[in-house]
Amino acid sequence: MLRDCTHKRAIGGFFTLALLLFAGLAQGADSADGINASLNESSNGSINDSINDSINASLNAIEPPILGPDATSGVQEMRDIDLEEATGTVGDIENETAVMVEAGESEEPVTVDIVSDTTIEAENISITQEVPEKAEAEVVEALPVTHYVCLNGCAFTTIQAAIEAAVDGDTVEVGSGTYSENVVVDKRITLRGVDTGEGIPVVNAAGSGSAVLLEAGGSVLEGLHITNSGPHPSAGIEVVSSDNIISGCSIWNSGWWGIYLKGESTNNTVANSIASNSVNDGIMVFRSPGNRFVENTIMNNGDNGIQILESEKNVVERNVVGNNTNSGISLESSQNSEVKGNVITYNSVGIQLLNSGIDRVGPNRFLGNGREMGIA
Repeated sequence: MLRDCTHKRAIGGFFTLALLLFAGLAQGADSADGINASLNESSNGSINDSINDSINASLNAIEPPILGPDATSGVQEMRDIDLEEATGTVGDIENETAVMVEAGESEEPVTVDIVSDTTIEAENISITQEVPEKAEAEVVEALPVTHYVCLNGCAFTTIQAAIEAAVDGDTVEVGSGTYSENVVVDKRITLRGVDTGEGIPVVNAAGSGSAVLLEAGGSVLEGLHITNSGPHPSAGIEVVSSDNIISGCSIWNSGWWGIYLKGESTNNTVANSIASNSVNDGIMVFRSPGNRFVENTIMNNGDNGIQILESEKNVVERNVVGNNTNSGISLESSQNSEVKGNVITYNSVGIQLLNSGIDRVGPNRFLGNGREMGIA
């Protein structure tokens, strides 16, 4: 009886233990399923959240390039970008793991193209840089130079040599002495005679050609005694240019004319000078309009004191014209010239007008002439 009871209790305990083990296994299975579900839910949520955060961070990190004057290298790098390769899905970026982005009720995967809001066509970009113009070199004109001429102790012993060394704007200064030469002024210079203790310097043509030829124009000739020019058509001073000034010179013993203006020479001024003892005219003006002769002394010449031929609008004013063989002042075929304020004395005819108007002549002072006026 006791054995049976004990046996029954053992069998009952076994069944009870079996039931407990079975229940425990079932509950363990349910717990494992719960744990797996929890892990899956947590894992998927964390991964999705992590990926979404990564996407947002990547999108926010993309900024359009900034171009400026020094962005040449950046433009070159952009030219090497294949825009097609720069466009892809989020799955391509995150280790090629496709990410599902909910869009309404759709369960289709949505791809996100990573494309900048700023589209730049690099090949149409033109970057220019202004290059400052090269500053023009400043032109510094050389200061005028004075070239000294004297018979001894100077750099030049002849006037012509000094003129050859000069440039436009220079001065050739001639000291006392006699210079036997023919001088050609072919540059725009000042040729000045200076009494350095032995009298006014003399240019002596020695009976051959014109003593001084003003060829360049715009020159100044002053303070020289000029003598012995050659026969026709020579002159003490021959002028074949314009805008010259002859002042304070004396022209003596000329082989034909004392001063000769020709060849459309215009706007020349002869002032405070002497023209005397010429074989022909003291001053001859031929086809040269618009010149001035002011405060000169014209005396003892073989023909006329002042002869103006076929030249208009010349001015003869405040001169002393005397003791000339023919006329003191002669105007032939020369209109609109002014002859006024002159002292005209001891000439065969004071003023001779040949085919020239009288309306601009006078007043003048006449003394001791054979006739004051001759009009034809």
